[in-house]
Amino acid sequence: MVVTETRVDSDTAAEILDVLARYAQVIDNRDWDQADSLFTDDVVFGSSSGVAEIRRMVEDVHPYHPHHTTNTIMTRRPDGTVRAWSKFFIVRTDGSVGSGDYQDTFRHTDTGWRIAHRVASRGNRRDDDPGGPSRRTFSFDGWRAPGTA
Repeated sequence: MVVTETRVDSDTAAEILDVLARYAQVIDNRDWDQADSLFTDDVVFGSSSGVAEIRRMVEDVHPYHPHHTTNTIMTRRPDGTVRAWSKFFIVRTDGSVGSGDYQDTFRHTDTGWRIAHRVASRGNRRDDDPGGPSRRTFSFDGWRAPGTA
C-alpha cells in the first residue's frame, strides 16, 4: 500500500528548504541556541531523541566539516506532515568528500515547520570515515510506505 501524496505548495517548500539550510549552519557552527528553529521538542534523529542527545551525537561523533544539502523532494502526507528526502555532501578539512541522504518528517508548529524525525543514510564514505562507512538504506518504496516517519 502506498500513502496518498499531495504536492507541497511553494510557500511550504520555501519554509522547509530554509530549515534545511539553517540546519547546516547550526550544526556546522555548533550554534545550539538556534536548535529550536530546526527541531520539534520531541525530535528523533536516528537513535537520538531530543536536542540534547542530537547535540551530544554531533559533538562526540562528528568532527567539523561543512554540510551542503541539495536535491530535496517533498510530499505532504494525509496527517498534515511533510516528508522530505534530501541529498547531502560534506567537505572535510583534508579535502575529501562524503555524501548521503536525509529523510525527514516535518511538522508544522506555532513557530513554523520543524524537523520531527530524521534518518540519515551514508553514501560515498571511506571505510575509516568517522561517521561510519558507506551504507545506502533508502528506497522510494520505503519513503512512500505508510507509517514511515
